[in-house]
Amino acid sequence: MKFQNAILAIATALSGANNNMVDAKIWNLRGFGNANNNNEVMMKNDEVINHSESLVGEELPSPSANMGELFINEQQGERRLPKKKKNKGDDKGDDEAEGASKKKGDKKKKGQKEQKIGDAILDGAPGDAAAKAGCDELEDDVVDQFRRILKKGENGVKKSKANKEDVSSGLCDSCTTSEERTEADIVASHFDVMVEVPDDPTCDPDDKESCIETGAGDDDTLTPPEEEEGASPEEGEVGAEFEATSRQLMDGRRLTGNTNQIGQFAPLSCNPVEFDCTDAAGLSSVVGGGPVVVPCGTCLVYDLGDEATIGGLHIIGKLLVPTNYKSTLSTPYVFVQGELEMSDNQPISEDNTSMKIVLTGNTDVMFTPHEPVAGAAPLNVGEKPFLVAGGKLNIRGWDDVEGSGTTWTPILAMAEADRLHPDPIVGETAARTALPHLSNPTITCPNKVVHDFEGGVDFSVWKGGDGNVLSYDEANGTLAATNLRLNSQGFRLDFTKFTKDCPLTQDATYLVTIRLKIEDPTLEDGAVSICETNNHPDHCPKLGRSIIKAEGKGWLYDDKVRLLPSSIGRNNEWFTFATEWTWDENDLTDTVAQVFYLENFKPGQILHMDEFQFELPSPKAYAPVEDPCLELVVNGDAENADGRGWHHYPMWSGRTDRFIPTILEETVDGAVNKYWHIENRVWVGDSLRFHVNPQCFMLGSTYSISLRARFTGKTHPATYWFEIKGNTATKGYRYQKPLNCPSQSAADGWVTCSGDFVVDEYYEFTSSPEIILVTQDENDSTGYVDWDFDDVSIKFKSGPAAGLEVGGSDAARWAVNSDVHITSSTLHGQDAQDGRVKAVSQKANGNVVLELENPITPVFSEKETPGYGVEIAVTSRNIKIIGEDDGTYNGGYLQVFHTPGVAQVIEGVEFFNMGQSSRKNRFAIQLLYNGNVEGTSISSNSIRKSNMRCISVDGTANATIASNVGAGI
Repeated sequence: MKFQNAILAIATALSGANNNMVDAKIWNLRGFGNANNNNEVMMKNDEVINHSESLVGEELPSPSANMGELFINEQQGERRLPKKKKNKGDDKGDDEAEGASKKKGDKKKKGQKEQKIGDAILDGAPGDAAAKAGCDELEDDVVDQFRRILKKGENGVKKSKANKEDVSSGLCDSCTTSEERTEADIVASHFDVMVEVPDDPTCDPDDKESCIETGAGDDDTLTPPEEEEGASPEEGEVGAEFEATSRQLMDGRRLTGNTNQIGQFAPLSCNPVEFDCTDAAGLSSVVGGGPVVVPCGTCLVYDLGDEATIGGLHIIGKLLVPTNYKSTLSTPYVFVQGELEMSDNQPISEDNTSMKIVLTGNTDVMFTPHEPVAGAAPLNVGEKPFLVAGGKLNIRGWDDVEGSGTTWTPILAMAEADRLHPDPIVGETAARTALPHLSNPTITCPNKVVHDFEGGVDFSVWKGGDGNVLSYDEANGTLAATNLRLNSQGFRLDFTKFTKDCPLTQDATYLVTIRLKIEDPTLEDGAVSICETNNHPDHCPKLGRSIIKAEGKGWLYDDKVRLLPSSIGRNNEWFTFATEWTWDENDLTDTVAQVFYLENFKPGQILHMDEFQFELPSPKAYAPVEDPCLELVVNGDAENADGRGWHHYPMWSGRTDRFIPTILEETVDGAVNKYWHIENRVWVGDSLRFHVNPQCFMLGSTYSISLRARFTGKTHPATYWFEIKGNTATKGYRYQKPLNCPSQSAADGWVTCSGDFVVDEYYEFTSSPEIILVTQDENDSTGYVDWDFDDVSIKFKSGPAAGLEVGGSDAARWAVNSDVHITSSTLHGQDAQDGRVKAVSQKANGNVVLELENPITPVFSEKETPGYGVEIAVTSRNIKIIGEDDGTYNGGYLQVFHTPGVAQVIEGVEFFNMGQSSRKNRFAIQLLYNGNVEGTSISSNSIRKSNMRCISVDGTANATIASNVGAGI
């Protein structure tokens, strides 16, 4: 981007706190915003733009001129202000002339001038520029006057033959003074895009009287020719009128600091036009423990080795850093009054870092010019300065030549990472096997013990308890208990022999599943059981475990699990109930006998047992070992459970005293379907619960959640959400809600809810997260409904972007171990991402794939959304200028200060932790009041972690700013 003495604003590469990255762009004549500082932050199409100011030129081209060429000063020299002209023939003094200008005839002339300006500005201007300009009464407020000039052009006042009466009546005849000012009027009234260059110390830019009224510092060669009375205003006078208007606009904006009192710096007279560095001595020859000075007229070659710390660097002569020289130089300041030259032509990579300058310290530094400059001896330049005053930078870390590539480019396509395949963990993500047989290791112990009574009953291990006699129903293949008189009678299984031969695994989960029928002669078949009717512990059966210790090692203790009313079937109907058991070290030490018992039945009831099954969870209770992260929910459809298809494991309940998940079945259209049933709920989180493998949550991967749900028991509508919760590595205990389901009613029956979620740092669980379904619109007053769930699924959809395909020519210099910044594909800048290139591979079509060290969240690419693919920028540079991180927001700063006529080259440099928060003129990079700097290039740089914007341009013209990127601002 090249600009010349124009009111066009420089939009620098700026990113706000949201880490959004934008490239340097120019925004023609859109300075509508709050004038709250010198460099405004504007928003346009979701881009953050730093709106700096540039010069106002003296001459106005024809109205058909391109906006990028408006107000070009063909002189291209130092800027001089034309004297304010009096009306021809007017003998009065300045005050009288000013008053006379308000007469009707002068109003006509003024209107013609403003017409000329308005037409020229709006010809080719953005369509919304004039619309935003607004309209208002003629007032003394020069800001509104400038706005009306723009509006004048929009309203189509004739360019050469305007009706003088219309013009004399004011610029806003189409607007009535009684109307409220529109929002556009108010916004436009803060137009502030101009900056002044102090050419002459006698002409104070902050004093409009000295520069406008008295003409101090004027250049007569730029004074427009006087016009004849009644003649139409010529372009020169229009330029002068615009000049005066812009000068008045500046009156409300003070120049920062006192730099307007400081003169201009020029190349030192003691230095040659061109240095001859042949056989130059090394910089080490002048290093003596304090500040290092490169003498005037002398060229030194940098030779301080891999690392060096000095007390300051003042380049008065020339310092030449050899191409690709690797060194880290720590210094509290760098002053350049002579010339600094360094270059790098290697591929961009952190491995290829060459010259790195670290600006250190937090105390102010004084700068004394080598040759006298008005008002500049000495100057307090603050902390960590990199100051160029009369000197020249020639830093070429990225030459803009053919084949050098670009600093940023659209992402053409993504290469997805494969889903993870974590190693199975026995007992957690993979099934266990039984321990070896104790008496004979060649005998394999079973993982499952089943008593299904199909071939009879082993009465050596089955008893009735307390004198009760069991019988075998051969016809039905069941075990029966009759003639119950005590609640301690029922079924008893002596488990001692099995545990002696095949020892139990400590802390392992074992499953017990029993299929039972309770026949109560006092009730009708299908009637609700007394347990469900009374819901009291004394009226419900209990499954217990007795552990008998050796003599002297304790005696006997029991564990009991009550059968819940929700799991007990109706009278004389078969039902299945399931329990889980574990044995700790104490349970297995010095134990001589173990017994399972089922008791606490109502006297007179008849019991029928069809099956007793004891087992370790089988492989179907875990995700498939060969692909554990494809589907995270195990048996979400209730069709493939252990315990002959009826055990709830690995589903579980957080309130085993109230409910456990139960598998039920129904026949729909002739097909039998199993599903999960939850009842007897007393809280919104009483639901199906399960754990998932946290190793499957790879950052950036996308999973799809889906399930079917229905409820019964109440009539009010209900909603619910899917919740994943647990401890994370960096975010503490998190409650994530990846899916919210809409309201449904009991009449809706089965309703499907589904959606996708992307794994971010909030899903980096340190242990198996708990997943529950949490309902809304329920409380103690409304009651809690009974829920059914089916087809619960969390399925892998796509992997993160492990590789990004970009144009091969664009990424010509991008190499392994270079840092990249990927812009956001959402409306939120915080969704931008950073990465590091792990590998670069060439494709047959000429493109390259950048493989990243860590996958990122998928983004929109040109493949999925042509024309809307997000951008990727390389943020590493081999030459670096870094502000030391001292725990404040005050890094270093680079400033080219009052140095007209010297072409600066700053290309391919990484600026890190630069800029100083809330301090005047302390930007990462700043061109401050340099006037014409034809040939200057600030290009292909990277600004990272800036504390105060990116690039600021003040009072400087003819600088090229291109292909810079900013990230983490």
